[in-house]
Amino acid sequence: MGIAGANVSSDRRNFFMSSAQLDALEKKEELECDPVRQKLGTPLRPGARILSFDLCGSDTVVLGLSSHQAKAANLKTRECTAAAAKHGGPVTAVAVLNESYTVNGSRIALSASWDKIVKVWPVDDPQNTLAVLTGHSDFVKCVAVHPTLPIVYTGSADKSIMFWRLPESLETLAQSTTPQEIAPFKTVKGQHTGQIYAMCLDPVSAQVLYSTGSDASVRAWDSQTGVAIATKGDESSDWYIARGQHKTNIFDCKATENTLWTASADNTAIGWDIETRTTDIVLEHSTTVTAVLPIPQVGVVVTGVRDGALYVWRVNSGVPKIIREINAHTDDVSCLRVAGRVFYSSGLDGTLRKWDIQSVVNFVGGFEYMPAELQALKDQDTSSKQGSDTLAKSSKSANQSALTEEEERELAELMSDLDDM
Repeated sequence: MGIAGANVSSDRRNFFMSSAQLDALEKKEELECDPVRQKLGTPLRPGARILSFDLCGSDTVVLGLSSHQAKAANLKTRECTAAAAKHGGPVTAVAVLNESYTVNGSRIALSASWDKIVKVWPVDDPQNTLAVLTGHSDFVKCVAVHPTLPIVYTGSADKSIMFWRLPESLETLAQSTTPQEIAPFKTVKGQHTGQIYAMCLDPVSAQVLYSTGSDASVRAWDSQTGVAIATKGDESSDWYIARGQHKTNIFDCKATENTLWTASADNTAIGWDIETRTTDIVLEHSTTVTAVLPIPQVGVVVTGVRDGALYVWRVNSGVPKIIREINAHTDDVSCLRVAGRVFYSSGLDGTLRKWDIQSVVNFVGGFEYMPAELQALKDQDTSSKQGSDTLAKSSKSANQSALTEEEERELAELMSDLDDM
């Protein structure tokens, strides 16, 4: 019997790939080795693809990883904790409860996975599972938490949204020797006809939960009861954005006071007027938009796309306009979040990167954002490559003009014959 996996290749070139796919793969690998890209955004590298993240205070981030783990990491040292909350599949979503809910002084995180469950655990002790939320019959794709109440929301590939209530005092969970199993107090199913990919709460009162997914529609729910929100002025009709403006999967949604932003595989990000449910702004892209982040304080929206780039759009003055491009990641942008004066991006390239908002928005060095210290490194690398190319061409030219020993002998014989004539 041969060694298990001996005939399994990890090199993607050994699978059937088109020329375009091979070219894209080679370009991606070249970018990953780029010394500038390795420093841009001071990347944190947990050693696996980052599928989701949530911020926990100013110094800590909780990461959902493809390696079937959720981990905490220090944003200053860019190092992950050794301990992890372990799942039976990729961790597709994470969230952190507000700071009033703690256990032994530690903030509380939640991690959702392909294994159909959500785990509740202390950020300082990820292996200590306090509770398990069970009820979904398929992958859990997204999770959200109420900003002031111990209420959790989950969306799944089973097309349902579940509402969960944690104990008012989480210290009671810590006193148990085994994780407490918690059932949902409300399940919403039937309104969405596809997988639930994203949810968000209105940032003003947190009374409304918005949900969206593969059916390209958006729905709204009372965040405490799970009852569908009625259309303003028409109590008999549910608040609802139908498939149409978005043609296919909506991967992300974020709400501001008056606008709901959505990001879609149809290459657009849309800002919807929440009251009228009409499109205020449409941001056209050349590829799938995987994440969206409004930053109303400075009048911009950040979008992340499938090839790993970030785009900063000015949306508060007339026609929306891209004012900045950041070649941040080498694979899909998976998540965007803001905290004060900075925003963070994660990607399937296995990095979490940090961006100063004012530095990006007010950058005067061109369309592509590049800090001065990295621009110098980029110029140096470009100069070095040009020197190498020149040397290679010179060497090639010399080799082409040089004669082999046999050619020199034949030439000597030819010259000798000419002399005899």
